[in-house]
Parts: sequence; C-alpha cells; structure tokens
Amino acid sequence: TIFGAKINPFAHIVNAIMGVLVGTIFALGTATTIAALRFSLTIGSIHAFHGGMSGAIVVGLFAYVLWKKTPKYVELAALTEPIGTIFIGGTIAQIIAPLGGIGGLFTWWGLFAVSCIPGSIIGFIILLTLKKANINREDFFEE
Repeated sequence: TIFGAKINPFAHIVNAIMGVLVGTIFALGTATTIAALRFSLTIGSIHAFHGGMSGAIVVGLFAYVLWKKTPKYVELAALTEPIGTIFIGGTIAQIIAPLGGIGGLFTWWGLFAVSCIPGSIIGFIILLTLKKANINREDFFEE
C-alpha cells in the first residue's frame, strides 16, 4: 500500500482482455466486480473502483473503434488502458484523497502507472497469444 493505493496489475490485465474481447459494458461490469471484491477483502482500496472502471471503459471504446476500422489491430486497444487508469482514475483519486497541489496529482498518476502499465502490456501479450489460438473478439459478437 502506497498513499492508500494497493497496487495490483492483475486487475489491469483483466481490463485489457475484457475490453478487447467482450466490449465496454462487460469490461466495466468486470472491473466493478473486481474492485468490489478487492475492497471487501481488504486487498484493494477505494481507488480500485475509479482506476479499474475508467481503464476498462477506455479499452472497450478503443477496441470498438479499432474493430470497426481496422479489426486486425483490435488487440492494440489493450495498450490504451493506462489512458483511463492513469489520467482519469488518477485524477479522480486526487479529487477524492488530495495529496497536495499539482505534485499530488503527479504522485497519483505515478502510483496508478506502476500498476496499470505492466498489466496492460501483459494483457496485450495474452491477447496476441489468444489471437494465435484463433480466440478473438468475433467469437463473442455476431454481426
């Protein structure tokens, strides 16, 4: 635990995979469930909610756009998870539990980055592995 943030890349791995494979709504539901479990089991803080949920939304939205425009690159959406987690989730953390001026905001961004950057990269690698095994977004959606 650092400044109330309990670092856990696993949640971001799941966000990356769920956002790409099953879309925004299911990724958001999964992120909310993971945050609730982590918080209730005291292995996560209140920041698990806004950090995970914002990352899941961003991945899901980027995945949708990539799927429509260039479906062969949809897995790249996993790498957008830090946009939501760091900049949206970290900013919300500063509003909820301010650490001081602009330096506090950068501290939150750094704490969220430590967790979500490795998580999104691992999630991306897992998605590439699943793609080679012919498991992809099309398996979960009908057009």
